[in-house]
Amino acid sequence: EDPAVSRFHCRIAREEGAFRIRDGGSLNGTFLSGVRIRDADLSREVVLELGSSLVRVRTGEEDATTLVPMVPAFGAIVGASSAMQRLFLLLDKVASSDINVYIEGESGTGKELVATELVQHGTRAEKPFVVVDCGAISPNLVESELFGHVRGSFTGADRDRVGAFESAEGGTVFLDEIGELPLELQPKLLRALEQREVRRVGESRARKVNVRVICATNRDLEREVNRGRFREDLYFRLAVV
Repeated sequence: EDPAVSRFHCRIAREEGAFRIRDGGSLNGTFLSGVRIRDADLSREVVLELGSSLVRVRTGEEDATTLVPMVPAFGAIVGASSAMQRLFLLLDKVASSDINVYIEGESGTGKELVATELVQHGTRAEKPFVVVDCGAISPNLVESELFGHVRGSFTGADRDRVGAFESAEGGTVFLDEIGELPLELQPKLLRALEQREVRRVGESRARKVNVRVICATNRDLEREVNRGRFREDLYFRLAVV
């Protein structure tokens, strides 16, 4: 209810016996004892200042230990650490559903591999899996790449073209580097997700599509939302998990 707190203000997590706080690019900042912090370890009871609000953070009773069964791999993803074991459990649950998934991580951490294994372990494994790299396409061609176009709709459009959503009918569209998607195109992607229909560039008729959307980026989309560079409503449509 505090208007001075950003939509994604900060995250507090328990890591290695201490609380860690990361500011999410908030407009008014996160303060500890009058000092603005971006990433810090909180080793004792503290009071944080978020906008016009105060938040007390202190150590409580430890939760009971949860035993995680050891699984050597999830398809081509291999790992024995507790973090990877928790990831395998989550992927196994998510793969069997049709909900949209948002994968965040630095370049080289295996985001496309995670997307591929989600598809391979799901009900759409035998259907098309179409990959669109939003960061490698010219901004004025992204709409055509996603939704297709009709002949004569723009210079160079010498024939009708089917977009990624139509090509993936019944299957999955993987939108890599979704953080690079131009802001002016985001409402059209939001409509495609909400209405489950697309409209080719230069065409007035909408076409129904049945696809699952998995997206990934090395950007922090919560920060992008705070800065007005990514639509909040689209973020929540994409980041169901």
